[in-house]
Amino acid sequence: MGNRALRNVLRSTVLTAFYLFCPKTTHAAEDYSAWPYKTDVVLNTSATGANVASTVNNFPVLVRLTSSNFPFSQALGNGRDIRFSKADGSPLAYEIERWDSTRALAEIWVKVDVIAGNTAGQIVKMLWGNPSAPDSSNAGAVFRAADNFVAAWHLNGSGTASRPNAVSGGNAAVPVAYDGDENRTGMIAGADSLDGAAAGDYLDVGDGYSEFTAGFTYSVWVYPTAMKRYSHVLDLGNGIGSDNIIVNRVDTSNDLGFHNWNGTTAYAKQVANQWALNQWQYITVTMAGRNVRMYKNGAQILADTMPGAITGVARTTNFLGKSNWTLDEYFQGKIDEPELSKTARSADWIKLAYQNQRSAQTLATVLKPTLCAAKIALPADTTIAEGETLTLEATVECATDFSWSVVSGPAPRILDPETKSLVVRIPRVQADTAMVYRLTANYADSARVRDVRVTIREAIPDPAFTMPAPGTWSGKDSLAYRPVISNLAAIKASRDSVLHWAWSFTGPAVETGSLPDGVMLMGAESDGKLQIRLCLDNGSLPVCKSADLNVSAATATLDSRADGETGRLRHGQGTVDWGRDAMGRASTPVDPRFRNWIPRFREK
Repeated sequence: MGNRALRNVLRSTVLTAFYLFCPKTTHAAEDYSAWPYKTDVVLNTSATGANVASTVNNFPVLVRLTSSNFPFSQALGNGRDIRFSKADGSPLAYEIERWDSTRALAEIWVKVDVIAGNTAGQIVKMLWGNPSAPDSSNAGAVFRAADNFVAAWHLNGSGTASRPNAVSGGNAAVPVAYDGDENRTGMIAGADSLDGAAAGDYLDVGDGYSEFTAGFTYSVWVYPTAMKRYSHVLDLGNGIGSDNIIVNRVDTSNDLGFHNWNGTTAYAKQVANQWALNQWQYITVTMAGRNVRMYKNGAQILADTMPGAITGVARTTNFLGKSNWTLDEYFQGKIDEPELSKTARSADWIKLAYQNQRSAQTLATVLKPTLCAAKIALPADTTIAEGETLTLEATVECATDFSWSVVSGPAPRILDPETKSLVVRIPRVQADTAMVYRLTANYADSARVRDVRVTIREAIPDPAFTMPAPGTWSGKDSLAYRPVISNLAAIKASRDSVLHWAWSFTGPAVETGSLPDGVMLMGAESDGKLQIRLCLDNGSLPVCKSADLNVSAATATLDSRADGETGRLRHGQGTVDWGRDAMGRASTPVDPRFRNWIPRFREK
C-alpha cells in the first residue's frame, strides 16, 4: 500500500472515530432556570466596535474566556455545562475549541444567526453552573455545510494525531513528517508550527474540493518565521500545474500570491509587501466567478478579475504548508485556523472575522458576572406520615423575593410564606394523599418556581364503628346506648388517641346523660321515631352514623309553675328539682348521677 493510500485509510479511520465520539447533542429547548449563573456577551458592530455596516448571517462568533471575565471555579471542569442563547432565550449552537480550567482559558465558537450591522449592544446570553447538564458542544452545528463551510481546522491538536475538521463529514488534516512537537500557542488556542526543512512537515487535507464553482473563500492565520521560496499555505490540485488553487509567498519576496489553474492554464494575482515575519497576520482570498478579492487583516488589498474561473474537478493532492512543485520550499512558521468555504464571503464577513479573532478583538465583550448566583432548589419529593412535622429547606439566592404556596392537596396554613425553612404540621388524612408545595422566587429577569411533592401516608386509624338498632324504647325507662367501635384498641395506641363525641337527636325531645362510651337516654317527651346520630373523630374528619329508635308510651311530664317557683320532674329514674329564674327561663336541673344532662320539658 502506497503512502497516500495509507494516509487515506488513516484519515477515514480518524474521521469515523471522531464522528462516533464527538457529541451530536441537538439544541432542543432547555429550562435555563436550572442554570444558576449567567452573564451577557455584548456584540458591537458600530464604529466603536468591529465597525461593520451590514448584517452578517450564520456567523461563528469567537468567545474568549479568561480569569478576568469568567469564574472557572463555578463551571464544570470540561465546560460541559456552558450554554448560549439569544436574548429571548432561544438556544444557540456552540463548539468548545479549548477549555483549560487550570490556566483559566477557554475559546468557544458560538453560531449567531443574525449579527446586526452598525449596532452596539446586541446580546448573547451565556449560562453555566448546572451540574447535571450534558455536554452540548457541537462543532458541526456551528460550522455547517449548509452555511457553505467546507473545512475549519482549528489545529488545536497535539503530537502526530490528525487535526479534526469542524465541518461534519469534512476531511481531517493529517500530519505528515511530524515529530510530535509541532503544537504551539496559536492565535486561537493551539496552532501547528512547521519547521520548513528540506523534507519539511506539513498537513495533508485529503481528496475532493470540487465544490468551488459557485464561490471560494480561504482564510488562515499565519506567523511566518523565514522567507521560504514559494512556500505555500494552501495548495489544492492534481499535482504540478493541474487545477491548482494556491495561496503562497511569491519567490523569496514579501509579495502575497494567489494562483488559479484552469486545467493546465495558470492565472495568478499578487500584492506586494504583504508577508511580515514573526507576527500574526490574517490572510483571506475569495473568488466569485472570475472576480478575485484578496484581504489582509480584514482589509481588502486587491480587487481584480481572473481570465478563468475555478474548475469543478476533484483534487487529489491537497496540502497546508506544502507545494505540489517539488522545488518549492515548505512553509516555516505557525499556522492556525485555516478555513475553506464554497462561497465568496463578503467584505463585512471577512472584516468581522478579523476583528473578532485578533488578540485585541472588538466584537464580543463578556460582561463580568456578578458574584451572586441565581440559585433556587428544593429537597427531593418525600413521603411522611400524617400527624408528623415536615421541614422543607429551600435554597434561594439573589432573588428579590420568594414565597411558599400549596399547589394541590390538603392545605395546612402557611404562617410565614417568606421563609427558606418551611415547617408544617402534616394534617390528618383518610387515605394516602399527595400534596404539592411550590416555592416561587422572583428575579430581575424572570420568576422561577420549584415544586416538591409530599405524599402523606395514613398512619393513624379513623374511628370505625356501628350503631346498634335497639328497636323500641318505652321512653320512660333509662336506656344506655353505646356504639360498637371495632378499632378502639388501635385508636388508643395511636398518636391521636382521644375520641371526640358529638351526639344529636331528631324526633321526640329526650333527656340524656353522658356515658364514657355512649349516651344515657333518660326519658322521652312523646312517642315517635327518634333518630340518634353520632359523629366520632380523633383529629381527622368526623365519621358520622345514625340509627332509628321507636319511642312508645312516653310518660315524662312537667308540672307548670310560675316564674321563680320550683317543681319536680317525674321520669323513669325518679324526680329532679327544677325551677324558673326571675326572667322566666327554665333553670338546668342538676343531678349528680347525670353530668351534662340537658332535658327538654313540655309544660302543661
